[in-house]
Amino acid sequence: MAWTWTAFGQSQNFESLFQIQSFPEEFLPGWWGNEVRSTSARIFRSGSAGREGSGALAVQPISTFNGVLWVRLSTEGLSDPKVSFWSRSLRNGTGSRPAAVFYSWGKSLNGEFEGRTRLGEENEFGNEDQEFRRYILDLPEEMRSETAFFLKLEIEYGPGSGSAARWLMDDFAFGEFVVDTDPPGVDRVKGYSATELLLGFDEPVDPGFAQIPLAYTLEGENPERVSLLNDSTAILYFSQTLEEGRPYEIGVRSIPDLEGNFLLDTLVAFSFFDPTAFELKSLVINELMPAPRNDQDLPNVEYIELFNPREKEWRLGGLVISNSRTSAILPEYWMPPGGYLLLGPANQASLLQPFGEVLAIGSWPTLLNSGDQVSLKTTGELLVDELSYTTASWGGSEFSGGGYSLEVINPSFLCGNSNFLLPSQSPQRGTPGELNSVFDPDFGGEMPMISKRYFLDSMQIFMELSYPILSVFGPGNVRLSPEVGIDSAFLISGKEIRVYLNRPIEEGVVLSISLTGLQNCLGGDLPELGPISLVWPSQVQKGDLILNELLFDPLPGDPKFVEIRNTTQKYLNLEGWALGNRSSDGQVAQLRFFGERGLFLPPEDYLAISTDSTRLKITYPKSASGRMLQISSLPSYPISGGTVVLVRPDGEVEEEFRYSSSLHHPLLRNSKGVSLERISKIPAAATSENWQSASAGEDYATPGRRNSQDIEPKDLESVITIDPKVFDPEGSFGPSFTSISYLLDQPGWLGTFRIYTSGGQLVETLGQNQLLGREGLFVWDGTDAEGRRVRPGYYVLLAELYNLGGELLIIKKTVVVGIKL
Repeated sequence: MAWTWTAFGQSQNFESLFQIQSFPEEFLPGWWGNEVRSTSARIFRSGSAGREGSGALAVQPISTFNGVLWVRLSTEGLSDPKVSFWSRSLRNGTGSRPAAVFYSWGKSLNGEFEGRTRLGEENEFGNEDQEFRRYILDLPEEMRSETAFFLKLEIEYGPGSGSAARWLMDDFAFGEFVVDTDPPGVDRVKGYSATELLLGFDEPVDPGFAQIPLAYTLEGENPERVSLLNDSTAILYFSQTLEEGRPYEIGVRSIPDLEGNFLLDTLVAFSFFDPTAFELKSLVINELMPAPRNDQDLPNVEYIELFNPREKEWRLGGLVISNSRTSAILPEYWMPPGGYLLLGPANQASLLQPFGEVLAIGSWPTLLNSGDQVSLKTTGELLVDELSYTTASWGGSEFSGGGYSLEVINPSFLCGNSNFLLPSQSPQRGTPGELNSVFDPDFGGEMPMISKRYFLDSMQIFMELSYPILSVFGPGNVRLSPEVGIDSAFLISGKEIRVYLNRPIEEGVVLSISLTGLQNCLGGDLPELGPISLVWPSQVQKGDLILNELLFDPLPGDPKFVEIRNTTQKYLNLEGWALGNRSSDGQVAQLRFFGERGLFLPPEDYLAISTDSTRLKITYPKSASGRMLQISSLPSYPISGGTVVLVRPDGEVEEEFRYSSSLHHPLLRNSKGVSLERISKIPAAATSENWQSASAGEDYATPGRRNSQDIEPKDLESVITIDPKVFDPEGSFGPSFTSISYLLDQPGWLGTFRIYTSGGQLVETLGQNQLLGREGLFVWDGTDAEGRRVRPGYYVLLAELYNLGGELLIIKKTVVVGIKL
C-alpha cells in the first residue's frame, strides 16, 4: 500500500552515529540493542547501505547471536498511529540462511512482550542483495490506550546452511497515515550522461511498468532501455547523444504508483546538461589537509575539499581521486553549483560530518606529509584538477607540522594553483566545507609581464611570463618585427612560451616581440604584452668584454659593484660568465655566476653588477638609467684591497684587476663611496695607471654608463706625451730631464700637472690651473718642490685637464728616474 504521513510521533533515519553501548543503555534516543558495536558485526550502523546511499541500522545474526532491538513509542497526540520502516537483506558469505525477523509489543522495557509475529514470509529476508521494501505495522488494540509502550524486533539466525543474511532497516517512523489515491507525478528530469536522462517521480512507482521503454518518448523516440536507480528514479538510455544546453520535451505515460494510481499522460519540458561533461577546472581541489593533528579544533582526519565553481550540477560517480601512490573511485554523488564536498577515509569520514557534506572513500589515497600530487580525473583520464605541494607550500616548519590545511586563494582561478597554495589562516587551522580563509576574489586577474626571453638556438625562442595565463595559445598570438615566419608556438605550464621559426635568425638582428589575444587566469582579456626586444647574440671573443669600474668601499648601507663593458659593435652573449677573486694561495675563488641564460650586452654598453640595483640608483642618481644587474651575492672584495676576476663560461680568466685604495687620486680626502674607473679599454685591467677615481661631478661613480674618466685610445696616446720615459737628472745617459708635451683638440683648456711618488706622495707641481693652448710643453728635471733631487725610481705624472664645457680628462703616466750604474 502507499501511504502519506499526516502526523509524526517518532522518526529515525539512522544518520546519527550510534553510542557504542548495549542494553540496558540506549544507543540512540529511545532505541536499545542487546549487543551494539562499531564494526560490521552484531548490531551496528552502516554508513552508506541505507536508502539512496544513506545510513542504516544493520544486524548480523550468527549461530551464537540473535539480534534484539527495543523501540520506545508514544501515542500522545495521535489517534490511529502505525509503524512504518524500510527493510531489506544483504548477502553475507555463501550460506543459504535467511535472517528471520519477528516483532512483538510490550508495556515496559523489562516486562512481557506479546503478539510475536514474523515480518513477511518465511524466507522474506534471504541471503541475497535485495531492494528496500516498506513495512507497515498496525498497533495492537491493547496498546492504543497506552501513552508509552515498546516495540521489540528479533532478528534470528534462520534455518539452512552456512552463513545468514545481513538485515537492514532505514527511515523508521511512527505516526498517522492516510491512503494515497493520487497518481504519481514527474518531479524532475535532468541529464545523467551524454546519452542518458534521469527521471524522478514524486513517489515510489511500480518497477515493472517504470522499466518499459514504451512509457517514455523523446522527440518521437523511445529509450533503448530503462533501469531503476531506486523506487522513484529511472535512468533512460538513448542511442543518440543529447545536445548540451538544448531544450527538450519528454513524454511519460501509463506508470502507476505502488497503490495502483496511474500517471496521466505527461509532457515535461527541460534543458539538457550533461553532468559528466567534465573539463579542466569544472571542479576544483580547493583545500588539502595532509598532516592533521589530534590536539586541534579540527578532527585528526585527512581530507580533500572539492568545490563546484560552475553554474551547473555535476555527477561525481566514477571520477578518480589519486595521489602519487594510489587511486580511488568516487561513489555516486550530485554536487550542486557553489557546493563544497569533503572527501575523507571511510573509517573516519563521520568525524567530518559536522563541517558539511562528506563523501566516504573506501581506498583512501593517504596524503604524504612531505609533499604529494593530488589529481581528480575522469575514468577516461581527462584531468579535471590537480594540486602539487611540498613542505615549502606551508611557508615554514611551524605551519607544515602544525596541523594547518593548504588552501586555494580563488577557486575561480583557471590556471594551476600549486604554486599559489597558502596555509589556512583560520583559528581552527582549516576551513572544511566553507569559504577558504585566504580567499581573494581578485586573485588571478593580475597583469603578467614577459620576465624572461632568449633564443634556445637560432630557430627557437623561449619566453617566460611573470604570471600564468590560460592555455589557448598559438602562432597567431605572437607578433614579430621585422616579420619572421613562425612555424609553431606553444604555451607550457601556463607561463612558458616556445616559438619555432621557419628559418634561422641572423646573428645580431634585433627582433621586436609582442603577445596579443591572451586571457588571464580568470578568463579576462589581456592587453598586448610588449613589445620587447630580443637578439641572437654573438659569442664573446678575447678583448670584447672588459672590467670597467669597481666600487669596493661603498657608503654605509650601499652595495659594492663591479662594472663590465662591451667594447664592440656586437651584441655579446653573457650566458655562463662569472665574477671571482683570488684566494690567499693565488687560486680563482668564490665564483658568482651572473650570466643567466638569455643575458646579453648591447654594443658599446655597460653592465653594473651588484646585490642591490635600487640602492645604487638612489645613491648615484645620474646613473639611474644605467644598465644594472642584481645578483644574490658578490665575491669578497675587501676594502683593504684584493683582486677582481672576470671568468669566461669555460672557466678561463678573461681579465683581472688587483685593486687598492692607493689607486685613488692622491688629493682625495675620503674614498668611501668613490669608485675606481678604467681610463681606457686598451691597456690591460692589470695596469694600475689605467685606473682613476670617478669624478665628483658625476656622483663619484658611474654604474651602468660611460666612465667619467673614460678616454678613447687615440686621446690617451696623443694628449700627453713623455719623452724620454726614463732619464738621469745627472745626464749620465741621454737628457737630464724629461719633456711632458700635450696636444688638445682646441684651445681654452685649463690644466694641472703634478708628479707623485709611486706611493702617492706629491713631489712637484709643474703647472696649477694653467690656461693651455692647443699644444704645449712642461719639463721636469727630477727635483722636488724644494729643488732637491729625487731618489731613483718610478714616479707618476697626473694631468687633470678640464674646459668651460664641463669636460674633464684625468691622465696618469709613468716616468722613471734612473742613475748611472
